[in-house]
Amino acid sequence: MEIELTEVPTETQDELEAFPNVTGTGIGPKQQAGEMDEETESVIVFVERKVAEADLDDNEVIPEEIEIDGKTYKTDVQESGEIKALELELTAPEAPMELKGRDRAEIKEIPASLSRTRRWRPAPAGVSVGHPDITAGTLGTQPLRTQDEKLVFLTNSHVAADSGRANRGDMVLQPGPYDGGTAPDDEIGSLLGFNVIDADTSSPFPKNRTDSAIVEVTPDHLQTDIWELHEDLRGFTDAEVGAIHTKSGRTTGVTQAKCTARHANFNVRYSHGVAKMVDCDVFNAMAKGGDSGSLIGMEREDGLHGTSLLFAGSSSLTLGIPMANVQEEHGQLTPVTSQDLVDADDMRITGTAFRVSLNPSQSINRWSGPWADRYSVDFVGQPVNNGDWVSTSVESTYRTSSGVYYQIQVENQWSSRSVDCDVKYSVTR
Repeated sequence: MEIELTEVPTETQDELEAFPNVTGTGIGPKQQAGEMDEETESVIVFVERKVAEADLDDNEVIPEEIEIDGKTYKTDVQESGEIKALELELTAPEAPMELKGRDRAEIKEIPASLSRTRRWRPAPAGVSVGHPDITAGTLGTQPLRTQDEKLVFLTNSHVAADSGRANRGDMVLQPGPYDGGTAPDDEIGSLLGFNVIDADTSSPFPKNRTDSAIVEVTPDHLQTDIWELHEDLRGFTDAEVGAIHTKSGRTTGVTQAKCTARHANFNVRYSHGVAKMVDCDVFNAMAKGGDSGSLIGMEREDGLHGTSLLFAGSSSLTLGIPMANVQEEHGQLTPVTSQDLVDADDMRITGTAFRVSLNPSQSINRWSGPWADRYSVDFVGQPVNNGDWVSTSVESTYRTSSGVYYQIQVENQWSSRSVDCDVKYSVTR
């Protein structure tokens, strides 16, 4: 559904948020019994809980219609619950949440060696990460390149920068502290850029357009894979109301939900106060605490197209920052993918899976995946310097409905010197 109205005017927001129980406003199709009426664009009024009209005073009933710029729009009251930033909480969630995973029943249990909360080097998107002063969130993206050619990944400010209370250059841990990450052993990168979440404990709350941070890394610390997604991130686009969107997060893994509204404004509870978050994308519930920082996107034939950076939610809905707002804060971010087509006719794909430094006679094991089941993948170790010597082999594979993981062993054949090595892959189908 195309949304014509791009914002709820401030005056209208203030009027609607003056009603009791209101948590936010947005724009989207009117819903009836959970079904979208894509012919009726409405102003959505989110309330923490619905109250029967008979239990309200006349001046507490939200009007059925409102006028904006000379046009009349219907209102749609939807229950949101309390909206919180989705950093992992130390207490159990207040209410259960039904999450719809993609082919969840067909996916075998991931073995402990492939846990999203373990230490990964190189790390895929979708695993635990966090500043030393927080619990844990999600490493949101495969490598991205900034306008000044720095290599970074994306997550939330409240995950990597403690909502702006951190300093540029601070280390970021993978896994996050809650999952056992410790400084400096588990440092995966350093904080390069972030916004301060302007929050207060009293109304009116300050306004924020993003909750995002970029973390600078070295190439060998990141995979180009997104955990349990078939394809790489190919680019960014706008969320589409009514369309199915997908995310891969630390806590709930791969889940999907419809986008139900855009240009929404919410009062979001953070650990340091309440922040007014504006111009948000709204989805049905698809996340829990610890999923903050996940990239939400739409899966297309050529890969994943990111739309929103997941940052908050409740048992009823999930909120994301539009990628346009994220790039307004950090500049253009370009996905770096090693799965680029070399020959479009035979679909050969080549690239570097990861880089390792090996001590004399050292061998290491690393996972790469998931690779689509239609691919045949070969791996070979290529020393960086002439005269160095390594051996490479696939020790085991692990198959899920999302694809195949390869465990690769690389061994330094020199007993007297260290070796830097790129593990290259070649894919055919």
